[in-house]
Amino acid sequence: MTLRFKLLNGELKELIELYTQNTWNFHSDPSPTVEDITERFKSGWFSDDRETYWVEKHGEKVGLVIIGDYSDTIPLLYDVRLANKARGKGYGEQCVSWILNHIFSSSKSKIRIESYTRCDNYAMRKVLYNCNFQKEGYLRRSWENDNRTIDDTVVYGIIREDWENGERTPINLNNQPF
Repeated sequence: MTLRFKLLNGELKELIELYTQNTWNFHSDPSPTVEDITERFKSGWFSDDRETYWVEKHGEKVGLVIIGDYSDTIPLLYDVRLANKARGKGYGEQCVSWILNHIFSSSKSKIRIESYTRCDNYAMRKVLYNCNFQKEGYLRRSWENDNRTIDDTVVYGIIREDWENGERTPINLNNQPF
């Protein structure tokens, strides 16, 4: 069964339930509070130059995807959050594939999509790889967590041409020692 994606439309109660009734171990804030989500919602965090979509399976909300910098020519795959019970079922790959199709089909001006993930988030790294994102960088001590620890970040990107051709072209990251 295919997932459906529905634009967030004021469902604060459901947002609070998703964020507070699940664990988010690979996010900088693994346990957001009702107050955190309410403040983000009221301040426009889910909508200001962002597109936020519910991920639905059989009419049930099982996750959320957020596309950042949507008006830019290089949008950011900001967040894929799946409820605990929806993980490990291939939904992450379906979400990222949908995001790619949605962004690149919406405008010819979209030239690439970037994504950042914590270095130990192997599930997301595998999803990005399987969706033809190219690993483009490794940022040391760059992911600040709420508990004051700092992790490394891996940067991924996909260009329009790779999406159109269903491929991942190599980059010249180490062609010079500087």
